[in-house]
Amino acid sequence: MLRVEKSAGKYGLLILSTVCVTYFIENFLRSAPSALLPVLIDEFGLTHGVAGLLVSSFSLLYAFMQVPSGILSVALGPRRTIISFTMFSVAGVFAFYLGSRFEVLLIAQMLIGLGFSVFYINAINIVTRWFPREKRASAIGVLSAASGLGNFAAYIGFPLSLGFTGGWRTLYLLCSVLLVVNFVMNFVILRDSPEQKKQERTGDDASIGGSLTQVLRNRAVYPFVVGYVLACFSWVFISWTPKFLMDTRGLTYLGVGLVSSAATLAGIPGCIIIGLVSDHLRRRRLPLVALSAAYTGVLALFLTVPGWLPEIGFILIAIALGFSTSLWVLLFSMVPEVLPPRLAGIGLGLMNGLGTLGFSIVAPVYGALVDSTGGYVLSNSMILLGAAVMTIVIIIFTRETYRAERA
Repeated sequence: MLRVEKSAGKYGLLILSTVCVTYFIENFLRSAPSALLPVLIDEFGLTHGVAGLLVSSFSLLYAFMQVPSGILSVALGPRRTIISFTMFSVAGVFAFYLGSRFEVLLIAQMLIGLGFSVFYINAINIVTRWFPREKRASAIGVLSAASGLGNFAAYIGFPLSLGFTGGWRTLYLLCSVLLVVNFVMNFVILRDSPEQKKQERTGDDASIGGSLTQVLRNRAVYPFVVGYVLACFSWVFISWTPKFLMDTRGLTYLGVGLVSSAATLAGIPGCIIIGLVSDHLRRRRLPLVALSAAYTGVLALFLTVPGWLPEIGFILIAIALGFSTSLWVLLFSMVPEVLPPRLAGIGLGLMNGLGTLGFSIVAPVYGALVDSTGGYVLSNSMILLGAAVMTIVIIIFTRETYRAERA
């Protein structure tokens, strides 16, 4: 029995490694339009509002697929769901690489979003089965940290690619090839659980139709869903950070790449550290409250610092901002602890879906407000208000979940 547990532990680390690669690629491709905003606006003659639509296009189908993603996790199993949908991402990524019209880039980004829409929920589902609860938040933190690395690669990679190759498509092609290699890795390595059991369909199929209703009736889930929706506002601002800094603070394209990449890079240790701290303390709510309050304060500072601040000052504030946004790791750790295991995927899908839908709506609204007002004051006020309300919701309405996990 001990030998089996050790073997499962080693294979669990292998599974965690391959899903981390997938999540790195997903976030590189998600962030690519944001990192390229100044370039794409000039290359395609886009308005800020239309550019915001390109930023959010990844999330359009992604958002609507989150609850179905949880249902597919029950019906097909996490592994088969991930592998099946990756084909959409492969098609989209090569379409984006070859695209010479804005409409092609838009459709390509939607295909990429559709392909990755089922990944994170099902990856968490697999990770929670391979890691015990006392190590679960740490494992989810490591997986989530790959998002920061993918974002960092996009925000710093494209400015460097433009400097060395004169274009952005070479770097995009390299990521496309990596996606195909990782698809093969997932096909060979991923397993749904250490027991190698298929999803039990007997009994579960009959309950799939009512599973969403059961989740909606569980009021303990609501504060986490609302908190995550408001947390997604932060990604809207991070997506617009390069253009905001160039327009209002006079930074160069390479300079804003350094600032934006610093924020995303800080999320890597942030996700890991917050997971380790939460598991060590055996508490989720305390670090969640602390990070949400810190995020709101740092965001307010970032929005008000003057343009004469040295570039290193912007980078340091961006690091603090990126680290504090790691609070979302705890939200994804807490929802499965207040729901039965068979409903966890649907609960996570509901939270991720509504959060992504919020991002999809707010990102173009942010750009449209810039177009209509000629500045960023109203847009940034909307983002800051969302952060403040998020902190209030988390402080008042969330409850400790570490010991609330159901068998």
